[in-house]
Amino acid sequence: MSQQINLLSPLLLKKRYAFGLREMGLALGLVLAGVLAWAGFLHYQAGVLETEATQREALQAKAQQELDQLTAAATRPVSALLTERIKSAQVQVAQREALLGVIGGTIKSTASGFSPRLRALAHSGTEGVWLNAFTLAPGYVALKGAAMNAGLITIYMDQLGKHPPFSGMRFSGMDAALAQSKGDSESKTAALPDHINFNLYSGSLENPTEQGATRGQ
Repeated sequence: MSQQINLLSPLLLKKRYAFGLREMGLALGLVLAGVLAWAGFLHYQAGVLETEATQREALQAKAQQELDQLTAAATRPVSALLTERIKSAQVQVAQREALLGVIGGTIKSTASGFSPRLRALAHSGTEGVWLNAFTLAPGYVALKGAAMNAGLITIYMDQLGKHPPFSGMRFSGMDAALAQSKGDSESKTAALPDHINFNLYSGSLENPTEQGATRGQ
């Protein structure tokens, strides 16, 4: 009877580890791929943030430029020419309102009703021309006013001639002269820019029936 005895100790056998070199290599590759993917994501996020920052800087620069322009416009001194034009427009409005008031009073005082010639005068406004006084009578018309320049007087006469009451009428006389300043005591004259005073005449005066004058100049 024979019996085999194993004299090799189990401790001397070569052990096989659960994670060998191959498994460790695969794990290291996965970790490296994850790191690269995360680095790429961070790089993309950084690019997006940088683009947004550039756009915001451009918007801020544009807003600052517009603010500087508005500040410069707000601190710009008032134009003397614009101020003179505003004063001239205010004087013309006051003159026309006064003339309309005089015309209205004349109309109320006449028993014959609204005069067509007064209506024509009221609607013959020309920019840069204002009427200071007038005399209307059968076969006679006299107009006294002022204009910014001589050319506007011709335009005013043409506009007046388009109305039926003055259609075909020709002015037989005209006086025009550059207005002269009378000093600081004449506040309203000093407020006016350089202008021309004129007088227009048509026909001969016999019995004036309609007259009016403004309180301006």
